[in-house]
Amino acid sequence: MVKKDLACPECRHIVEVQEGNPGWWLKSNNEIKAKNKKALAIRAFATANGRDPDEKERKEWQKENKDDIEKVKVPEPSCPFHPDTKLSADWQGFTILLNPPRSEVARALGIDTPGSYALKVRHT
Repeated sequence: MVKKDLACPECRHIVEVQEGNPGWWLKSNNEIKAKNKKALAIRAFATANGRDPDEKERKEWQKENKDDIEKVKVPEPSCPFHPDTKLSADWQGFTILLNPPRSEVARALGIDTPGSYALKVRHT
């Protein structure tokens, strides 16, 4: 999975977001997850039967259980301080503030909470 940093236009807080295929899971057993449907079918069959399926058994299991297979839903990324604000990929500069009350940068940016921040964020 690829990680991407987005910034909140309201407070400049940096939020790390994962991109790419989040995988698949069984609605009936959310402990069983895999990167693709084929791997999920193999894992689910093996869990139920104590052995890996042959190709015919896998296809049959996958066909019989197609309504139980679902793509993992990834929640829309949001800022912990402004959850209704759309995050932006268009930002510049980076600072980590450990002690904002003693930081000139934090004072200039109006930041009072420790964390990672962008120096400039453009609304998208």
